[in-house]
Amino acid sequence: MIAEYLSGVSTLTLIIHLLDILLVWFLVYKLLSLLKGTRGMQLVKGILIVIGLKIFFNFIGFRTMTYIFEQAVTWGVLGIMIIFQPELRRALEYIGRVQLSNIFNINYKDVEKDSTEHIIKAVVDSSRHMARRRIGALIVLENNTGLDEYVESGITVNAEVTNELIINIFIPNTPLHDGAMIIDENKIRAASCVLPLSDNRSIASSYGTRHRAALGLSEVTDAIIIAVSEETGKISVCQNGILTSDYSTDELTDYLTKNWKQQEKIIK
Repeated sequence: MIAEYLSGVSTLTLIIHLLDILLVWFLVYKLLSLLKGTRGMQLVKGILIVIGLKIFFNFIGFRTMTYIFEQAVTWGVLGIMIIFQPELRRALEYIGRVQLSNIFNINYKDVEKDSTEHIIKAVVDSSRHMARRRIGALIVLENNTGLDEYVESGITVNAEVTNELIINIFIPNTPLHDGAMIIDENKIRAASCVLPLSDNRSIASSYGTRHRAALGLSEVTDAIIIAVSEETGKISVCQNGILTSDYSTDELTDYLTKNWKQQEKIIK
């Protein structure tokens, strides 16, 4: 059947069909690349699961379940537009800023990326320094879930991760000391960022707003949040809704080395 179809199609038509398929594949690839590391990727997975269940129930003849999932797909589009309005707005803004060189991943500059070990060392050394001097700090290490909405709440930095810069930002009474610093794989993205507070009532009353903000972000993302207490000088770590305290330098280094997931990202 395939041979019969191809025999009746002209070479030009076949080329057009192939280009059409390649263009669709390219657009899907770029869309997934754009969503990678954000909550949007989790949304895509959820949509695929719902569509798969709808096909499955329709295939085995479950009419009621098929109807339910058909309604979920039909009204889900509207729900997505409402729930993920900030993500859709940022995506459209990104498309408006994109350049031809970014679309084809053409990069004309050699950009040096800080190694994982260098960033972890800078974070650990600065945390130790601030803990000894009772300087409060809140440092966020971005993992797979994107943190753009929290970056936008602070002041953009986009600077190399160094021990000295981290300490300088959190020095009391400086413009950026209040709030969280967000770090991705190779730079300090922003400082003075606002994080969501946790509603967990089981957290000890001795923990203040800084630790509740760290725990709150860890409950909605997979980021690693380091909180340095200005009252006790202890270093705490939050991840996946769990807060653990009193880390030594070696323990913090080991934890970050094992749990901070590094991935190659496209340099834009």
